[in-house]
Amino acid sequence: MQGEIDQLLVLSSAANAMPLEKVVEVVTASPAPLKLPAAQAKRLRYAEDLSFSDLWERSDGTFKEQLRFTRLSDWLDDLRGRQVSAAWLDWQLQEQTDTATIDTDSDTHLEHMQVAFAGATKSWSLITTGPGFTEQWRANWQLDDRASEQTVWQVHYGCVQKSDQETPRPTISLAQTTARLEKILREISKLASRLGYDNWPAVFSKALDALEGKPGTALPPALRPPYYAVYPKEAHRLLAAAYSGWVFGGMGSWNDVVFSNLEDQAEYDRLTPTLYQSLCHAIVAVSCSFQK
Repeated sequence: MQGEIDQLLVLSSAANAMPLEKVVEVVTASPAPLKLPAAQAKRLRYAEDLSFSDLWERSDGTFKEQLRFTRLSDWLDDLRGRQVSAAWLDWQLQEQTDTATIDTDSDTHLEHMQVAFAGATKSWSLITTGPGFTEQWRANWQLDDRASEQTVWQVHYGCVQKSDQETPRPTISLAQTTARLEKILREISKLASRLGYDNWPAVFSKALDALEGKPGTALPPALRPPYYAVYPKEAHRLLAAAYSGWVFGGMGSWNDVVFSNLEDQAEYDRLTPTLYQSLCHAIVAVSCSFQK
């Protein structure tokens, strides 16, 4: 899965667990700052500690920014203090509207092509809500030019929209989401078998096996969101399939596949965006299935 989406799911799960952490604190009388479990914290090792700001759009289209937190633990503590009741991911497909940047001879303007690059799409956001508030957070990833030995990202979350009303978490059928993903995976696996080379049929077969919960397809602990055990088993299978079926990378990925047969290529052009959208919907559905 793309790293920015993975991090959003980590934050969503951590925010959802704040009421659980509050209970633990009462029982243990421990005022220790809130932190991610060690396995998930390691996933932030190539990012500076996250920062969080309020954003307001000016009349000229620029944004005014007010910094709220410079540490993830402070953001989580604030959510707990405001009695956060739910958090989930939101994804809205964004079509390219700047015709000056569209190459009419290619599909590089499609989101499944852009998502391989950090910050290339703003379709994803994190929703947090509780008594008297709902906030929409959007990430901005920038390379830290000061880092010389390894790639380090500066990750900033901006609150782009807020209200003083609590918002119910969406109810999404995991069964229906699973069925839609299974359908497109079977169609695209059949198409991949006509390539005559490479291992793409095996990739999609693994995603299908994950949906069925077959042995050896469970999501590795290092990729599981915090408090993974509270998600239903159906969500476990759906998320494992989303990781296995995420084929939208850079060079050598499914995005680079070209069929010699024109009919197969047309089928590829039709099915690939559908697969991408089905995977995105699956990730959102998983984020909405956190059980307290």
